[in-house]
Amino acid sequence: MNTRPMVIVIIFVVLIGGLASTRAAAQNIRVSQAVVCQEVVDRTPVGAGDVIPAGSEQIFCFTRIEGAEGETAITHNWYYQGALKASVTLPVRTSSWRTWSSKTLSPEWTGEWMVEVLASDGMPLESIIFFVQ
Repeated sequence: MNTRPMVIVIIFVVLIGGLASTRAAAQNIRVSQAVVCQEVVDRTPVGAGDVIPAGSEQIFCFTRIEGAEGETAITHNWYYQGALKASVTLPVRTSSWRTWSSKTLSPEWTGEWMVEVLASDGMPLESIIFFVQ
């Protein structure tokens, strides 16, 4: 008896099941808080606002994620005047998780910025527009 087709079917079912559970976990998560700030102290954003002072060397995007079912990830995409400057993938390990990424700024990078928060499947969860001036 040839068991090869059965093994292929089992592998396919396991892979599809894994993708479905990852997608389901990503679809249930939501961003309950998203801010751009000047620092994060004791897992709390400090100096949050829509305007970051020019000359700041580093800025942070802080997000609080709710509803994850098992481990997953989110991505922070940092855009300056429409151009992607950084993409940071961050783990989410529980149903209520705080995480953040940072961006080092060049002095000439003043003007409009945006951070887009994506689920592990690429689904947009939140976006934050702010200005460095």
